[in-house]
Amino acid sequence: MEILEKYILEMEEKLLRTETRESPVKDDFVEFCSSGKEYHYTKGDVFNKIEYQCKITEFKLEQLSNHCVFVTYKLIKYSKSNKEKQYSLRSSIWKLLDDNWKMIFHQGTLQTKNK
Repeated sequence: MEILEKYILEMEEKLLRTETRESPVKDDFVEFCSSGKEYHYTKGDVFNKIEYQCKITEFKLEQLSNHCVFVTYKLIKYSKSNKEKQYSLRSSIWKLLDDNWKMIFHQGTLQTKNK
């Protein structure tokens, strides 16, 4: 399970990179953003550009089945312009489809105080 946890963490980090977010998505999935918006991405959609640095902390993976995992973590966003930090709680569901792990759901919830 350690190998799977490391792999999914790497995939979550990859989704935060500018080059990934500027590329069209490969699969349909739903995201509930920390801003309160709900996005239903379809193949070919592009995320917004990132104007900040991100750090994932307290990453946890729970295996729901042989082909499905649920992950939770805290995300710290560092603004490039004014060095403010924004904290959010994140969760994702990943499913093994056609021998590849794919995110099928993501949610971010702003955290008013870092605890």
